[in-house]
Amino acid sequence: MQTERVVLLALPRGQKVFCELCQAPATVRCGGCGVTYYCEVEHQNADWVSVHEKICQLLIPLRTVLPFYDSEKKRQHGQEQKISREKFLAELTHNVAQKFLFEGKHEDAIPAALHSLKFTISVHGLNSSELVPAYLMLAEASLGLGHLSQAEEYLSQAQWSVLKTSQCRPTIQSKLHRNMGLLYAAKGNFEESLYHLANDIFYDWIS
Repeated sequence: MQTERVVLLALPRGQKVFCELCQAPATVRCGGCGVTYYCEVEHQNADWVSVHEKICQLLIPLRTVLPFYDSEKKRQHGQEQKISREKFLAELTHNVAQKFLFEGKHEDAIPAALHSLKFTISVHGLNSSELVPAYLMLAEASLGLGHLSQAEEYLSQAQWSVLKTSQCRPTIQSKLHRNMGLLYAAKGNFEESLYHLANDIFYDWIS
């Protein structure tokens, strides 16, 4: 892992850079790719251990200034390449986060899940049900760490995305209700927890 201090005067005028994980003002950046910023070395290390080591060089073409295209055909081709890279990275980071969750490594799962969410938003937009799996991974990791308010926020985002579409798969509905059930159980609201866990069983059965 390589670390470089951010020199604000060296940035283009008006450009501000923020931490990849928490969106606080950045003070360091990855020296490997030069396009990923962090508020502190601790967050850089967390991201590196989670997923950045695997995607470091893959981020460069996505986060550097796009070239000037002298034709509409070339511009469309460049945009298609960008979306293809983002889809690949969304799936890769999703799989990494899922692996950490399966192993019970909730803290390591969060940076990978955040990357998956960002790439999925870039490909599908903010109103897509495709965002739900990433929100659910972030909620599960937060529950595992005992961060109930953060888990509730992610689950609210997932629930809102599900309500806006009629095409959400039963497997996703099952995971949503399972995590809602675990959240309410952790908060001591067992009646609401049982309701969601019953829905989890129903959607799991029809999936």
